[in-house]
Amino acid sequence: MPHPADQLRLLADQNSDILLLQDVGPSAVNAVADSHLWLNLADTWSFPISSQGVARRGGCLIAVKGDWVLTPTLPTLDALLSNRSLAVTATHGGVALTLLSCYAPTNTGPGRKQRPAYFAALAAWLSTVPAPIVLGMDANGPRVDHPDIEQSKWWAQEEALVLGAGTPTEDVLRLWYADHPAELKRRLRYYPNGPLADSYHRGRRGKYLRCRYDSIRVSLGIHVLDVRYLYEEAVQAGSDHALVITDIELGRTAERPQRYSWGTHKCAVDNSQKLCGAS
Repeated sequence: MPHPADQLRLLADQNSDILLLQDVGPSAVNAVADSHLWLNLADTWSFPISSQGVARRGGCLIAVKGDWVLTPTLPTLDALLSNRSLAVTATHGGVALTLLSCYAPTNTGPGRKQRPAYFAALAAWLSTVPAPIVLGMDANGPRVDHPDIEQSKWWAQEEALVLGAGTPTEDVLRLWYADHPAELKRRLRYYPNGPLADSYHRGRRGKYLRCRYDSIRVSLGIHVLDVRYLYEEAVQAGSDHALVITDIELGRTAERPQRYSWGTHKCAVDNSQKLCGAS
């Protein structure tokens, strides 16, 4: 990783307890480990490739502060693709979380055919794992992130099984807006048809569409205290996706609100790898 300092500095400034990254290469994993900002790490590069024989371009990483412990969780389904999904259980005192970091195939090339099965498998997996759940995801969708979730548009209808209404997890930004109607009204004044935040600009420079492809999702019972989409900061650090930060409260047993951050910072590594970025 030739220039990791800006990306790592942005991550470090958030002082997050848990980090969920997608599309990371081996050099990026080493850079995060060598930073000693998070002492316990898990990544998909540490596991053998699945029987599918999928060629790896990137992977996923989950990192936690030293007072958290990571252990393997339920295996993910083959349809989720071994390089695109990582699940662990994180424990801290009497608190146990199911953590999932994943990024969906794009709506171009081979990914267009993979997306329906990927989201169907992810929805099925989320319905089987124990709560509480925190999911950090680059979904490469929806096509339209409408304020009325029923009016959101999908690249594949199966996306609604994970990103739509009535799913096993809920979008922390929508939960936060529900508790802060004045902030939602302010956003809709400028973007009445969405997106609810900027996390990616689709299209060519000078002619692009604002999209919200990146999100953190939580299971029922987790209280959202704050959400931030750091798009401009992430771009300045070398990314084309926002870094998404949320502060959540795990209930009465939590000694203090724990912060979970998930980001998508691009950084050239070995000519093609990224610190954490979009497909």
